[in-house]
Amino acid sequence: MAGRHIDMTRGETQGERPIVVVGGGLAGASFALGAARFGYRVVVVEARAGASDGGFDARSTALSWGARRIFESLGVWERLGAGPCPILRIEVTDRGHLGGVSFDHREQGLDALGYVVENHALAKVLQGRIAACGAIEFLAPADVTAARPIAEGMELTLRQGGSGRRLTAALTVLADGGRSPIAASLGISRRRKPYGQHALVANIALETSHRNTAHERFTPHGPLAVLPLPVADGVHRASLVWTLPGAVAEQYAALPEDLLLPRLQGEFGPGMGRVTAIGRRVCFPLQLSQASEQVRPGLALLGNAAHTLHPVAGQGFNLALRDAMALAEALGDAIGQGRSPGDLAVLQDYLERQEFDQDRTVFLTDLLVRLFSGQSAAKAAFRKLGLLALDLLPPLRTQFVSNVTQQQHALRR
Repeated sequence: MAGRHIDMTRGETQGERPIVVVGGGLAGASFALGAARFGYRVVVVEARAGASDGGFDARSTALSWGARRIFESLGVWERLGAGPCPILRIEVTDRGHLGGVSFDHREQGLDALGYVVENHALAKVLQGRIAACGAIEFLAPADVTAARPIAEGMELTLRQGGSGRRLTAALTVLADGGRSPIAASLGISRRRKPYGQHALVANIALETSHRNTAHERFTPHGPLAVLPLPVADGVHRASLVWTLPGAVAEQYAALPEDLLLPRLQGEFGPGMGRVTAIGRRVCFPLQLSQASEQVRPGLALLGNAAHTLHPVAGQGFNLALRDAMALAEALGDAIGQGRSPGDLAVLQDYLERQEFDQDRTVFLTDLLVRLFSGQSAAKAAFRKLGLLALDLLPPLRTQFVSNVTQQQHALRR
């Protein structure tokens, strides 16, 4: 994707010191658009050349209803067209126990409980919006190889192709993933809580339509999620996130399809219909990982660089998006206060705005993992009682769905 060009052989571009976003993925690009709306000049540094292609194996992200509202405010949603697949119903079941809980979008008075969008489609629209924004400069493929705190913010060393330069940023936003090398070089450590599980992620083909239903099935090994995807080339598709012990996940990732499909079908049962094919499989360990610091003078962390969650309930990116918009709002307030975007008081104000949302989302996600994994009789009884309570108590059902579908902050129009 081509954004406005920065001459890497010259000094800083004209104007005030920019906000530099390290990482132009979904979280970083969304923040860049949010900050630009307040008049900030933004430079996005992205290591990859462009968005990945689609196809049967396209990776996807679950978006809450609140995420849709944020993307509407950024002029992104309408450009996605019919791409997002709406989730109209959620079925929650516990393997080995009868019954379950279902949630319907009509209960909440919403068009949908959430959406599943393919990453390449969302990235393409975000990059298109960035290219059309005169306040955002995009460098790709490019890297920030070093960062040094200075009085004015952060001095960054950039590399693109065979050229390099130094750039002074009023604020540097790290959105370069949970292994952020810049955060590590600045001495920001991470608190990690391994779950002793791996996620096997793949797209699957279904014999019949998924009817816009998402399935969350709790098994002795952990949650198994199936999310609806748009039809591709006449194939009914869904996204699979299968939580397994590490050795089992690696074994399943390498199994021939004709041996793996019966195991998947047996684990899930007939609730989602017959699975006819499984695509390219990716396997990775699951953990709760949080940066020891999210803000410093002239520095903020977003997305997985700030916190990486277990994929149960699909809250990781939705929280990152809410963080991004809350940070953009705080920077908007800083303009009226005559403060620099890298002022520590400005960044602490952002963190205070988001502290409850972050703590609640991390706590609930971690609680679901601990309560809905394992084979003990106590946990099985609790799961049964929990599902029964959700099924019988409307206020509790409403609160549960609200936690999944809503957001606390939306970018001001």
